[in-house]
Amino acid sequence: MRIVLVDDHQLIRSGLRELLTQAGHDVVGEAASLAQGRALLATAQNDLAIIDVSLPDGSGLDLINDNRRFIVLTLGDDPTSLDRARARGARAYILKSDPSEHLLAVIEQVALGHKVLPASKRRSSEVQAAALAITSRELDVLQILARGWSTKEIASHLFLSEATIKTHLASINRKLMTTSRTAAVARGRECGLI
Repeated sequence: MRIVLVDDHQLIRSGLRELLTQAGHDVVGEAASLAQGRALLATAQNDLAIIDVSLPDGSGLDLINDNRRFIVLTLGDDPTSLDRARARGARAYILKSDPSEHLLAVIEQVALGHKVLPASKRRSSEVQAAALAITSRELDVLQILARGWSTKEIASHLFLSEATIKTHLASINRKLMTTSRTAAVARGRECGLI
């Protein structure tokens, strides 16, 4: 993917550029402020923008528009910023403290057209409690599901029937308050299960 980075810390941009380049993405532009970000996004030919919330001259959330896909990568776990990012149409919201593999996985999900937004703070404690209710077998299924395997492949790997796997998937979705395999994997990552 062709990616633009908007973050006021040079060290963060350098690290992201290195990570993304090694993963096969092209970083086609960088900006260190809201004004620079606006100018860059007006001319850049990019598929995705990774933006920080806190910029010296305003909020990176003001850059979000319908013309591109945006991932918010931020230092603070602020419910107001999350709600604003969601309302403006961000495709993902992740923390800088998350593992680099998580960012790469989120980029893949966004490229496929999915959103990876954590539960609102009002529901996060409910989700964490639900995650604790996941059984060890359901955890096995969820972790294998994250590899992109089909129901049949998971069943074969775990020596279970496809019907049993479907039952586990339904239980996982119910407990994690999700409605699809992709959402369950994203929520599993959010809860630290994957």
